[in-house]
Amino acid sequence: MSDIFKAVGWGERLSEQVKLSFERSSFKRFAYISDELVGVGRTVDDGYYYGWIVDLAVLPKYQRNGIGSQILGELENDLKPFLTTMLTAAPGKSSFYEKLGWHKQRSAYIWPRSEEQIRSFSEHG
Repeated sequence: MSDIFKAVGWGERLSEQVKLSFERSSFKRFAYISDELVGVGRTVDDGYYYGWIVDLAVLPKYQRNGIGSQILGELENDLKPFLTTMLTAAPGKSSFYEKLGWHKQRSAYIWPRSEEQIRSFSEHG
């Protein structure tokens, strides 16, 4: 799975940590073509009020084929019982979510862990 994150430009992630993060997630989806893992998505939540869709990623050569939309739709369905469902779009991917009915929030913040995060998520960066 860590190869998918690297391929979409999210940097190196240790395979064991990625595996554990998915194991600890409430809902997860995996998309395969033949035996190749081409897309992933997962959620984190508090069990009732808030559910977040996180780590939605599809290998670049398979993007624009409906795989991401399918994974997203399934995760949205999983989170229907929650009061609020949110996600954080990767930089440059807002239009993907907006065309599927998601609405941009006016106030969202990140506690940056690196200069790269500051640049990636800053309105002025």
